[in-house]
Amino acid sequence: MRTAQKVIHVLLCLTVLSGCQILLGTPTPLPLAHTATPLATTPQPTPQPPTPTFVPLPTFTPQPAVAVVSQVIALDDPPSGATVGNPVTVRGRTAMLPFEATLVVRVYDAWGQLAAVAPIMAQGEYGGPATFEGVIYYGGVPGVGRIEVADVSAKDGKDIAAASVAVTLSGFPGSGYIEMPAPLEQVTVPARVLARVGQPGEQVNVTLTWNDGTQFAHVVTLLPGKDGRGLAVIPMDWVVTPRPAHPNTQGGALQIHNLAGQPLAWQPLTILHPNDAATMSTNVYWVRQEQVVAQSIRIPRTQGIGRASLEALLWGPVPNNLDGFQTALPLPAEVLTAANRGADWGERVRLKDLTIVNGVAKADFSKELLANAGGAARMSLIRQQIEQTLLQFSTVTQVIISVEGQTGMLEP
Repeated sequence: MRTAQKVIHVLLCLTVLSGCQILLGTPTPLPLAHTATPLATTPQPTPQPPTPTFVPLPTFTPQPAVAVVSQVIALDDPPSGATVGNPVTVRGRTAMLPFEATLVVRVYDAWGQLAAVAPIMAQGEYGGPATFEGVIYYGGVPGVGRIEVADVSAKDGKDIAAASVAVTLSGFPGSGYIEMPAPLEQVTVPARVLARVGQPGEQVNVTLTWNDGTQFAHVVTLLPGKDGRGLAVIPMDWVVTPRPAHPNTQGGALQIHNLAGQPLAWQPLTILHPNDAATMSTNVYWVRQEQVVAQSIRIPRTQGIGRASLEALLWGPVPNNLDGFQTALPLPAEVLTAANRGADWGERVRLKDLTIVNGVAKADFSKELLANAGGAARMSLIRQQIEQTLLQFSTVTQVIISVEGQTGMLEP
């Protein structure tokens, strides 16, 4: 009995020690005790650094070099130093056919003025060489000048390449020329013309022609000019009624021929329509029936409208105008034949200076204003014409007139 009890006691002790984990080994769960089921976990991978991606560099296959051709222009005709007539023939070669197969010819006269500019067509294949040939009329002053051919950029208008030759421009027979207006100048009608052509006493036709074919002409008797040639000084306008419609702004030319039709001078121009934004209105004062009256005219737009108005006044009214306008100021025909003409006199009256300060306009004229001076009535009309032409402007309240710097010269 006792032995059995001892065995039971020993087993109980072992069981208790085992539950308290005193003994090594895996504990046996106690009867009727709930054992927690551990949660399942997913093993996490160990982070690895990204594998670098290498992009292969492109492989270039060497290409053969392509030669870049620069534009070059060669002028074959006229040769350097040649004397050329009017028109002049221009021909030559280019290294490449220009854009739209177009080159530009420019003629510079003896005064360095651009006396003509015109396109000239080239012949050839795109990307290859080309040749060109054309004829161009020029204006300006005859003498040693220059002819230039250029390939002009369509992008910015600059010359890509150019070639030029010095030549002597003989102009037309007699070497006459139009001094005013300058070649390619913008003008209005009345157009004021000063030309040195033909012989004094000769009659010539002075014609203003628009590119659309519109034209009118004046017959002028040439005066004796300072260089021995004939002198034409004339403001030009239509003198017919009804007045024709004025053509739109466009290119045109002044042409002078003798009565046999031989050309004496030619000048390229731009002729402005009266409503063109490049024009402006002013008044000049003429004499009609011993009274000073205004005529409204259009002139090229300018900041110096007072000076421009006086300059127009000095040219006088259009000859044979239908309004009966005259002037008391001496015109070239009177200046050149005046009884009191001095050896140092010029061909016409010139405005030497004009200043406007604090409402006072001081206008100084050349000595030719005194041609055949005398007579209270005429001197009064001259003063009125000048004064009224300046007093039309709000900035002028008083006019002081002088001749070669001296005031009081228009007193009778």
